[in-house]
Formats: sequence, structure tokens, C-alpha cells
Amino acid sequence: MSLGRERLPLRTKLAYGIGEMGEVVFNGMFNGFIVIFYNQAIGLSNSLIGTAIMLAMIGDAVSDPLVGMISDRWRSRLGRRHPFLFMAPIPLATSLFFIFNPPAALTGGVSGEPNSLWLFIWLTCWTISGRLFVTLYTIPHHALGGELTKDPNERSRLFSLNAIIGYVSGALFALTVWGFFFAGESTLADGSVVPKHLDVSAYPPVILTACGIVLVMIYASSLGTLGRVPYLSSPPENLARMSLGGFYRELMGVFKNPNYAVLLLGFFLLMISIGLSETLGIFIATYYWELKPEQIKWFGLVVIPAVIIGASASPALMRKFDRKPVLLAGLLGIVVLTQLPIDLRLLGLMPVNGSDLLLPLLLANSFLSTLCAAAGAVAMMSMLGDITDENELLVGQRQEGLIYSARAFFAKAANSVGHFLGGIMLDLFVVFPLNAVPGEVSSDVIWRLGLFGGPIMCIAGVMALPFYARHKLTRARHAEILVALNAR
Repeated sequence: MSLGRERLPLRTKLAYGIGEMGEVVFNGMFNGFIVIFYNQAIGLSNSLIGTAIMLAMIGDAVSDPLVGMISDRWRSRLGRRHPFLFMAPIPLATSLFFIFNPPAALTGGVSGEPNSLWLFIWLTCWTISGRLFVTLYTIPHHALGGELTKDPNERSRLFSLNAIIGYVSGALFALTVWGFFFAGESTLADGSVVPKHLDVSAYPPVILTACGIVLVMIYASSLGTLGRVPYLSSPPENLARMSLGGFYRELMGVFKNPNYAVLLLGFFLLMISIGLSETLGIFIATYYWELKPEQIKWFGLVVIPAVIIGASASPALMRKFDRKPVLLAGLLGIVVLTQLPIDLRLLGLMPVNGSDLLLPLLLANSFLSTLCAAAGAVAMMSMLGDITDENELLVGQRQEGLIYSARAFFAKAANSVGHFLGGIMLDLFVVFPLNAVPGEVSSDVIWRLGLFGGPIMCIAGVMALPFYARHKLTRARHAEILVALNAR
């Protein structure tokens, strides 16, 4: 039975939304700290870190669409999606724990020098595991959001609340990490005094807290939405058995939809820029702007009102202007604002490090770019829900899992490319030193870091704009699709 245009209870929307917290915390730790943890705190080269993340992408190429297709076809008393939601949290939290807890024998705690080969293998294996179980959770979770309601406005509100909860929880977690766990400085064995996030011993309490949040929030979301299972779509009775050939035919079939294809191509390019930004971002904050952890924590706080405003305004803006203009405006804002402070510093137009004006300007810029990102993210997820309806009309089958899985794979693949390129840039072009102390890195290295972390980082994001502009599934066409589906 379909929910049609029934308004979802607020408790269902909240239960669905808190599930985003698990993914946000995992990705926040992995994308935000993996490079600086393994490079500056342990001593593994950025190129090897980027290569480990790229190798995990090979597994994603199979696991992402496969999990989507299996969950589309799954039959159980818990429905299509919930068995996966209950299965994923424990191995996901376990993978996160071991990613940030390599054995002392590999990190140099025993021998004094890190064992680069085995450390690389350790990181690769646990990254593959973590990405697999992120897939096992996030694809069924996003597919569940796509099928909870077919009403476009209700779907926009659902994904708006989901985005708000995800972004705000991520911001509060970042505020806690920087303001509590990483507050102050550490003295290393060689006598150098560094910010705490450059000290391996500061990480265990953070990781245990993150693992606890992953477990609690995903299970709470899964239990909170379990009551909607009787109202959700079921797979058709006459589906052919899955085979390797059928798997790839069905996968390629969704790309025949031109609206879906251009969204994913644009998304792939955008995520390359985001992957670069995540790789270089903590280096930019620590060494380019020379911010202290007690200053970095305010970026988490300023994100909260920006997300609430951007995600809350997105459904109203989509009703007034349609989905594509909101997405394009959000993307343009991200591309321009993300690099703006760095570009101004390269031109000598930003206040010097330590100035009273620097942090407020950076916070204001972060507020505006996050507002754009939140509005665009809600539009993107809503557009994918609309494409699910269009695809059902074209092929006669609802494939939320497959459609959202391809989006998830493109996100992780492009993000991996961004991390890989970021590692290469840091090692070969920026030539960033190991065991660097903020304020003591040469001006040439800092200038190159700004060049790659600003204008070069945003090239792929600019290239995404023409692809998004080719999307043609308008609000009027989607209304026609819903009428046709109801008639069928």
C-alpha cells in the first residue's frame, strides 16, 4: 500500500532524521581527520593515505548498487529496508574504531618509526570494511526516505528535516570534538608543543564517543520507523532472480534516464571538489590560517543556524522556483564562497593571521556557504525522489535502492578521487612536511597550500554546473507522472 499524499507524522520524520546522525558522525571523523591523523600524527605519506581510500572505491563499485538492488527485492516481515538498518551499526562502529586505532607496532610506538607498508594495509582493509557497512546502512536508509511518501512537498519537508538533523548533529559533534576533546595543546616525545589533534593519544576518547553515537542513533532511527513498514512498497511478485548479467543490465537501465544521468555526472564533479576540500581543509585551518582548536570549534556552532535556515527555506523556495533553480543557486554559492577567503589571502586582501578580524570573516563565510549547501542538498535529495517516480512509470518497478545507491557510489567515488588527488598534491606539489608545527612552515609551502586549497580545488565544482543545468524533470512534469502512476 502506498502512502500517497498522506502527511507523515512528525514522530516518523524525526525518527527517520536521527538516522542521519550515524552516517554524519562516521563521515565527519573519517573525512575530516583521516589524513591529518595518519600523516601528521603517525607519519604515513599523504599519497598512501589517498591510495588506500581509492582502493576502497573498487569495493564500493560493486557493493553500492548491489546493496541497492538487493534491498529493492528483499522480502521479510521487517520489509525491504529495515533488515539492513538493523544489521549495519555494530560492524560500522567496529570499523571506525579500528581505523583510528592501529596497533602500536605499526605506528612506531614500539620501534620508533612507523611501518608504512603494514600501516597502509591496515588502513586499506578497515577503510574497505567501514565503507561497506556505511553502504549497508545509508542506501536502504535513503531509499526508505524516498518511499515514505510520494507527495513532492511532503518529500521535500522530510528531506529538509533530515538535512537539518544531519547537519546540526554534525556541527554539534564538531563543536564538541574541537572545544572539548581537542582543546589545548600536547607536548610530544620530542618536546615539541602542538595542537591536540596532531597527537595520537588524544584520539581514543573521541573515537569511542563517535562509535557510541553511531550505534545509538542508527538503532533508534530503525526502531522509530519500523511501524511504517506495512505502508511501504513491496517488490513485485514476478521479479526475475538476480544474476551477474541481470545485475549490470538493471544498473545500466537507470542511467538511460537522462535526468538521472546528468544529476549524477554533476554530483560526481562536485564531490571531487568536496573531497579535495575535506582533505586539505584541516591543513588550511591548522597551518594556513593558524587557527587554534578553541577557534576552530566555532565553525561547528555557526553551521547550526545556517543549516536550519537553508534546509528550512529550501522546500518553500522549491515551491516558488522549482527544484533545479534552488540546486543551481546552492551549488554556485558553494563554489564561490568555499574558495573566496583563500583567494583573497592569495591577493593580499585578508587580515593577517592572529588578527581580530580574521576569525569573524571566516565564520561569516562559513555561515553563507553552509546555508547554500543545506538548501542545495535538500533539493538534490528531493529531485532523486522525483526521479524514482519517473523511473517507476518508465520501467514499472520502484527502484529507490538502486537509484540512491548509484548516487551514494558517485559520492564516495568522487570523494575518493578528491582524497587521492589531495594526497598527491600535498606530497608532490605542496611538498608538505611531516611533523609540521603551525607557524613554522615555510611561506612557499603555505602559498602552494592556499593555491591548491582554493582556486584549484573548486575547478571540478565549476564544471558540475552545466550538467545540473541540463536536468529537465520540472514540477509540472512530475505532477503528470504522479497522475499516470495513480491511474495505473
